[in-house]
Amino acid sequence: MEEDFRRRLIQGALNLALGLLATWLATYITNKILGEPEEPKLIG
Repeated sequence: MEEDFRRRLIQGALNLALGLLATWLATYITNKILGEPEEPKLIG
């Protein structure tokens, strides 16, 4: 039972870390291809 819990905990942590890495990498590549996004202009 404890080994199953440890396995699920490690799997969840890896899923979180790899998901964050994939999101960062996709944003990085997109910004390199299309350029940095412009800052939104405030009306007022």
